Amino acid sequence: MAYVVQAGEDRFKIEAKRLEAKPHEDIYEVEIDGRKMVVSIARISPTHLSILVDNNSYDVEVERFGNDYQVSIRGEVYNFQVRDERELVHTTHHESGESIITAPMPGLVVDVVVEKGKEVKKKEKLLILEAMKMQNEIRSPRDGKVIEIKVGPGDSVNTGDELLVIG
Repeated sequence: MAYVVQAGEDRFKIEAKRLEAKPHEDIYEVEIDGRKMVVSIARISPTHLSILVDNNSYDVEVERFGNDYQVSIRGEVYNFQVRDERELVHTTHHESGESIITAPMPGLVVDVVVEKGKEVKKKEKLLILEAMKMQNEIRSPRDGKVIEIKVGPGDSVNTGDELLVIG
């Protein structure tokens, strides 16, 4: 799973793959901004975790409020917003039945992986948008056909700019 984490003005991408699941402990391979590590998470209580990262142990308290988290580590409190990367696609639906895919954040279009006229499936990758040194996959919100492509590789976009139209 890929997540985008916002901590104040800082934003970064986390990819996590569960390697092992035990009754009270999960082990993940985690990649944060290109740096891979193995993370072991043991649940002490619903809000108390023991986390082992690169042989460093952390006693962590976590409070969750929807997609917002308040994390306490060694007396320091951190606030995060965590979003599944797939939630970042912004779409406007029109009466014509078309869906306009808009940029969820300012960035640079790295690649458009579909062509006009292509049939796409829900969650299929449409293009790659680089923002804050992270490459974000923009995926189709539904099955349909690419009616129009409004950007190309190298284009800069702002939040809300139209990227593609799916019919």
